[in-house]
Amino acid sequence: MLVKYSKQVILVFAATLLSAVSFSVRAELYVTIIEGLGGEPVFEENFHNQSQTLADASVTLTDADKVALFRGENATRANLLAHFESRSAIMNENDRAAIYLIGHGSFDGEEYKFNIPGLDITTDDILNILGSLPGQNHFLLNTSSTSGALLEPLEGESRILVTATRSGNEKNATVFGEYFVEALSSEDADLNKNNNISIEEAFGYAQRQVEEYFESQGQLATEHSEIIGDGAAQFTLARINPVVISQENPRIAELQEQLLDIDQQIESLQLRRPELSNQEYIEQLQALILQSATINEEIDQIRGEDLAE
Repeated sequence: MLVKYSKQVILVFAATLLSAVSFSVRAELYVTIIEGLGGEPVFEENFHNQSQTLADASVTLTDADKVALFRGENATRANLLAHFESRSAIMNENDRAAIYLIGHGSFDGEEYKFNIPGLDITTDDILNILGSLPGQNHFLLNTSSTSGALLEPLEGESRILVTATRSGNEKNATVFGEYFVEALSSEDADLNKNNNISIEEAFGYAQRQVEEYFESQGQLATEHSEIIGDGAAQFTLARINPVVISQENPRIAELQEQLLDIDQQIESLQLRRPELSNQEYIEQLQALILQSATINEEIDQIRGEDLAE
């Protein structure tokens, strides 16, 4: 026998579930995009487009004031170190950081450097930056040549690292970054069709595109991307079709803001999955999904009433 519950019963059930489980403070996402030196006009334009696309994609997930873009003369080592010192002071243990290095790199057999105006950012700088950030589950993307030189120094910590090359010996300019950035707005990259692009999905998409690129050129690949760390499938980088807050109905706008908050709570819960028992995780996830469904039902009801008037 199929039992149909009223909206009021669903609301009570959702409230009961939510009161029965405890949620941690919502994890905020802080994004830093560093556009390095291009050296040539074609690279300068390419890096500029990539970094701007990353900034646009990031604001589909987090507040604009939590997205920082450094380029040109602003992208100096002093400015970057000061920026991350400030970030580490305002972030808490639940927050996440996504750091993008878009540009060229170099490796002399001992030290990796990311090329920016003035003094370059070194392996030690990157280690210190990541080590200074509260919490864990942080993400670093490095699209430069020789970026694979960072894999060994950064391995073993609770963070996710994606590099365009598998070692410091792959020194040719890479195309991986273009495709990784492209993935953040591509429905083809959204394999589970949940409207979100995770690190894992963006990496897989870019890796496939790089393989096709070198095959189409009839060349052996000069770059081989790598990913290390756990949680890449749960770490969301962008939404393909972000919620557009209603400008006509204040109540719908309020409910849509609640939906965005629930989405962020779900993402935070997914990242905390290893810390919870299976029962705790399922209970909290079900409560959030039920709350989201209830809010969507109310939005549909309000829109129906508006159309009937």
